[in-house]
Amino acid sequence: MREKPTYKELLNQVALLQSRVSELEDLLKKNQEKTERLKSRFLTTVSHELRTPMNAILGFSNLMIDRNLSSDKKEEYMEHISNNSINLLTIVDAMIDVSLLEIDELKIKKEEVNLHNILQQVYYYFNIDKHKVGKDHIVLLYNKELKAEDFLIYTDGYRLNQVISGLLHNALKFTSKGIIEFGYKLREDQRKLHFFVKDSGKGILFEKAQSIFDKFEKIESEKTKNESGIGLGLTLAKGLVELLGGEIWLETNSFGGTTFHFTIDYLKGDKSVDQNKLNVYKVFV
Repeated sequence: MREKPTYKELLNQVALLQSRVSELEDLLKKNQEKTERLKSRFLTTVSHELRTPMNAILGFSNLMIDRNLSSDKKEEYMEHISNNSINLLTIVDAMIDVSLLEIDELKIKKEEVNLHNILQQVYYYFNIDKHKVGKDHIVLLYNKELKAEDFLIYTDGYRLNQVISGLLHNALKFTSKGIIEFGYKLREDQRKLHFFVKDSGKGILFEKAQSIFDKFEKIESEKTKNESGIGLGLTLAKGLVELLGGEIWLETNSFGGTTFHFTIDYLKGDKSVDQNKLNVYKVFV
């Protein structure tokens, strides 16, 4: 279980949130023409998602003013404020990143990173997330092709983490029972890494699959139509994957559920893999 936030940590979260909201406002002003075309859909889709956590933050903040509030209640309210601050920050961050993608201003910072460290971190935090949403019964499988822990690749580790985490979050949202599996394998040409996130959820209709990466497009069913989300996650994933030198697509599984696939470059420049180094599960570039 995650430790309860301190008051100082809450203040830091609020300060960060204010900074990101200001950044979003600046981006929207710079991008007025494009935003006008999406204004109607933007308002109907996003306003509710922004208002819900903001109202919770303000509501619980006001409740904490009560001097007679017990310590247990204060901790409970602080936890609500923290969770809703994180949710709001996630929404704002997604909006900023998609806005930056639209105007070709989102920057990728490639460097040598340990792939297995990134995936292990994703695995750890995803298990926390599924516990928080009451889905401990769903099995999470992590499948890696190379067994050594020091597989070094050349990419933007933060953005790669962002893509995989987003796809896993999506899979968890639409899976009520069964298994979610993620991992990677080396492509035969050994110039791409092929990642996948597979779930046993409801699946996606063919006609929906054609537009699922479009902005504000949401996967909905009777069970999920009231869940939160602004429909930017897959748009962002697609944009990031392309910046990382790959492509993303999906397929519906034979026995239900969906598998998202994506590839990325993992070598620096035009250099080919040194097979001897690959055999010891390291790639130095």
